[in-house]
Amino acid sequence: MTVHPLRLVVLTRNLDGGRFGTAVTRWFAREVERADEFKLDLIDLSAVPLVELPRRIDDADAVIIVTAEYNHAYPGDVKTAIDAVRRPWYAKPVGFVVYGGRSGGLRAAEQLRPVFGELHAVTIRDSLGFREEDFDGGEPTDPTTSEAAAAMLRQLAWWARSLRDARANTPYPE
Repeated sequence: MTVHPLRLVVLTRNLDGGRFGTAVTRWFAREVERADEFKLDLIDLSAVPLVELPRRIDDADAVIIVTAEYNHAYPGDVKTAIDAVRRPWYAKPVGFVVYGGRSGGLRAAEQLRPVFGELHAVTIRDSLGFREEDFDGGEPTDPTTSEAAAAMLRQLAWWARSLRDARANTPYPE
């Protein structure tokens, strides 16, 4: 039996050099590439037109949102991108890699969960959250961070396979 790799969209806000979010995204993309079960599709919202998002999300088996926390929530451009997609989110697993402030961005993840619930997406429990002091030279300072990323990706892969098979066998009800 041939196992097809899962298509994983990593959706981020901006990959300009020198930004903390860029370091987080690039590190996480390397973690994804180490996980043999995923084929990475990295989407930079500052470079990809919103009209492309529905097709790319529809083609994906799973999505990770990489975003900052601002004012105890996520940025408006992330909400605009989410709302530009709509139906392709249905029965799609979504995870979060967040960053910022004292909470390491975790409040952004918690704000995103009910949004994706309304879009019939399944958010996985585990998230990764970072403060700037958690990184040095583009790498996390905590040696267990890669293990946490691998655990999150295993959960995401389970949901991605299960929901991909379910969508293939039975269309998601409207």
